[in-house]
Amino acid sequence: MGNSDRSATPTWKQFNHPWYAKLGLGIAGYFKNVGIMIWHVIKSIPFKLWALILAIGHGFKGLWLRFKNGDWRTRLSYLIMGFGNFSRGPKQFIVGFLYLAVEALFVVFMVFSGAGYLVKLGTLGTIDEYFDYDANGEWVKFDGDNSLKILIFSVLAIAIIIFFIIMYVQNTKSAFNVQQRVQNGQGISSPKDQFNNAMNDNYHITVLALPVLGVLIITVLPLICNILVAFTNFNYLHSPPSDRFWWTGFEAFKTTFQGSYGILLWRTLGWTLVWAFFATFTNFFFGMFLAMIINKKSIKMKVFWRTCFVIVIAVPDFVSLMMMGQFFSYSNSNIYTGAFNHIIIEWFHIKTGVGGVNWLGGEAWVARIMVIVINLWRGMPFTMLSTMGILMNIPEDLYESSRIDGAGPVRRFISITFPYIMFVMGPQLITTFTGNINNFNVIFFLTGGGPFTNIGGVRYGATNLLITWLYSLTMQDTALARYNIGSVIGIFTFIITAFFALIVFNSSKSNTQEDTFQ
Repeated sequence: MGNSDRSATPTWKQFNHPWYAKLGLGIAGYFKNVGIMIWHVIKSIPFKLWALILAIGHGFKGLWLRFKNGDWRTRLSYLIMGFGNFSRGPKQFIVGFLYLAVEALFVVFMVFSGAGYLVKLGTLGTIDEYFDYDANGEWVKFDGDNSLKILIFSVLAIAIIIFFIIMYVQNTKSAFNVQQRVQNGQGISSPKDQFNNAMNDNYHITVLALPVLGVLIITVLPLICNILVAFTNFNYLHSPPSDRFWWTGFEAFKTTFQGSYGILLWRTLGWTLVWAFFATFTNFFFGMFLAMIINKKSIKMKVFWRTCFVIVIAVPDFVSLMMMGQFFSYSNSNIYTGAFNHIIIEWFHIKTGVGGVNWLGGEAWVARIMVIVINLWRGMPFTMLSTMGILMNIPEDLYESSRIDGAGPVRRFISITFPYIMFVMGPQLITTFTGNINNFNVIFFLTGGGPFTNIGGVRYGATNLLITWLYSLTMQDTALARYNIGSVIGIFTFIITAFFALIVFNSSKSNTQEDTFQ
């Protein structure tokens, strides 16, 4: 009984370990967990593939058994979807009609659209734009095959075929189930029963059907098309509708990871990870210490200080970032367009050149430091608010017992405050880190990716992240757009982001020990 009482109430000594030992063990354990998880993922791939093959085989076996044991109505539903339902009477008419409508719409789509695009998927079109005489004898331009349209509608057709196969299998299952109910004398469910079942036992399917369909159409299908573009030569030289593009295999990957693009890719990746690290942890630590300072009992007017920092959150990101861009702007003439340059020259008489310091477009290292500092200004209040909520929930008994045992402020922070904050905010840190990898707004509105140089004939921006470099390759200068390389960079960015978002999160204590704090 005494042991259970002592374990129920934590003491500050539970956390009283040398900070360097905890740090070393934490780093070693982190990399160990990540390595183990990667190995488990790799090791499970053959088993997942085998399970998929077995599931497909089981599905074909089920189709054959239902056909073998079915009556003539069930067997005819293999040709006319829904026949095994609506032929049983009016109670199953609605279900049968829906299956029949799916089949009819699928046939119409494939005959008039889908099949035509699928036939051209292997080549992405063979007819170029050309000029010829029309029926009136006039010399006119005729459009060739639109490769991008062929790619998009082919992917859509494949998705519709997969959906049709699923509905076809469900049709056979429904027909066979109705047959069994009739043979067992159980009766056929009425439309009212079917509605009640959809709104009760299968309510989750009913509610999630439309959102899942929306995600598939709006997110998944465009993502698949963007991935497939990486295996083509889609660029400014081969841009529909005037020009075709075609499959080139892994050529775009070779171009991206070798030569000038390869140098730029690894440089940009290095800066992206450096940016994500500093943008995340400067906000975290400065926000945490700011919250601790404001939360101290001796600090007066806490509401006022909180409000001063929270005002930053109230202004939309793009507005505040554009404002800061103007504040630190630079002019190479005697007109000081930036307020900060005006202050250091006119007020403090610091000689910085004719137009002041080019904070965001001059030296690469200066621009990089500036975007990190400005991001700290706009991101620190979020961490401050989160930390304040955590500090209010740390048991005061831990602090009291630590004071009695002679622990100072630094020891209390290392042993009590920081572990509590990290346990709660660990997942948020991971989310923030992955978000900063794709933090488009800060870079785009402050520097636009610059300052720019030319490396091997390719334009390089010193503050470009992978996401802003992708944007510049595909959207900023469409006359020189490299959509296939942009797609490769997008895949590369996704892999990196997925690594940190999934593997790192799954190895964190907040996920593996969510019910316990240690």
